[in-house]
Amino acid sequence: MPLVTAKPSALGTSQPSNNRAATSASGAPPTPSDLREARRYLPHASPEEQAAFAGRQLRARARTTSLLDFYRRHPCHLADLHLLASCAVALGRFRGFSPEFDEMGEEFMLAGDDGHPRTEAWRRYADACAAGRPWEVRDELWIAAHMEDVERVRRSGLEMRFRQQALAHAGDPTWQAIYQHVEATLGTRLMDQTAMQGIVAYETAFGESLATTFFRLCTVSWRMVRRYWWEGFRAVLTGGGETRQGVAGYRRLAFKAARYSFTAWNASRVYRRGMRERDRGRRAAEEGWPLLADVLGSRVSEVNPLIVRFYQNPAQFQVRVRVDLHTLPAKLWSRVITLLVGQGPYQESGSEVDAQFRVFRRRDGSMHFLRELYMGESLRVFDSDFVVRTVNGTPALFEVFVDKHLEIEMTVTPLAGGGLSIRGKNVYYRGTQVPCPGLRVEFQSHVVAEDGGRERLEIEGRLLMQPDTGWGRLLMCRLLRRPEVLGTIRYTARPLAAAPANSSFS
Repeated sequence: MPLVTAKPSALGTSQPSNNRAATSASGAPPTPSDLREARRYLPHASPEEQAAFAGRQLRARARTTSLLDFYRRHPCHLADLHLLASCAVALGRFRGFSPEFDEMGEEFMLAGDDGHPRTEAWRRYADACAAGRPWEVRDELWIAAHMEDVERVRRSGLEMRFRQQALAHAGDPTWQAIYQHVEATLGTRLMDQTAMQGIVAYETAFGESLATTFFRLCTVSWRMVRRYWWEGFRAVLTGGGETRQGVAGYRRLAFKAARYSFTAWNASRVYRRGMRERDRGRRAAEEGWPLLADVLGSRVSEVNPLIVRFYQNPAQFQVRVRVDLHTLPAKLWSRVITLLVGQGPYQESGSEVDAQFRVFRRRDGSMHFLRELYMGESLRVFDSDFVVRTVNGTPALFEVFVDKHLEIEMTVTPLAGGGLSIRGKNVYYRGTQVPCPGLRVEFQSHVVAEDGGRERLEIEGRLLMQPDTGWGRLLMCRLLRRPEVLGTIRYTARPLAAAPANSSFS
């Protein structure tokens, strides 16, 4: 790979006044070895510019070391992808060449020198990791925090300054490789604004960027990829300079980059999830749907207002869940019900876990309801559409699973004391009614008064074995002695206070 042959003034003219030219992120000055490396990459530059190169490059290594430590404590599927990029940039010496690129590296750091998250978004990510939240939740929080960083860099004008600097060195192979790196990362982020506005899922926007980045790496970004491989190969053979405490050496970075070249494929899970969620609609945490009023008409006044409010928009409630599967066959049936009505957390039983409800507005105006249950490090995601349709001249509530081509007709009935029953009635597959022998699902909602005058909503979902015929009841209840209630799932929901726009990630 040819070394840069810029004239002495090429770098100095664009160097910002606040650049810490001769110190690393940890405050250590460049060593003679660092300066020799700078002279090798900038043979025609002045001693001051070579010292600035060495300081920036030392900071790049220190940042990568900090990232390695941070992700060791706070892992997610996207961590290896970030570490691969950081190791590759340090091996390519790209931070050393460009003060603006070095500043962007600082802006994209997750934590400060003290190891604490730099922004509130990264704090939420770190807290989710510390709490053992499912990896899908961590990925979403990571993307949200990263998008905030990208937007901040763009608003500051730093990206534009870098592009102007790169344009001034358009004929230099090294600068071409640096520019290709920026284009393969920031240049592919075309859907970030729509994701931050809630129009598409964060995973969808990031998944599209991943696909575009991969295409660039396989086609137009060959100069950058060749640079990375060559510098990594050379670092393995020669070591690439002395090592110091607290700063990763080039050989270690090369081995890490080789490892992350394979493990970074974990990010493909985020891509697949993003493609599944690209049509879920716009986030609608502040909107509402008059589902109960449309179905019950004037009888909606018999239902407690808190229950009516919940079914207008469940995203406005904080939820915890307890699952009880009473028999071994119930676990099997729970798997079946997962396909039918979107409820079936069959792994854990008997313990209360956190959950999150989110609501989106489809293009046709219908409610898309997303339920996320945090079962340890596993995430149980159940999503469906709730719509009101007319059946035999009467409004009826339907839960629709678009991707499974399933529709569940529900009966909605007020209960004594302001309660509500929603019970599965008929199951349709691709518009054709299918039998569901003996199995029923019912959700009963009641409001409970708490100390201090507050109220909470208790929703009990029951998986029932209730055959329609006498022979069926004789077989299941008398001969096989199957209990009527096979399993229960209990939601405890409390109204949220006025929530910020990004409360779905808290």
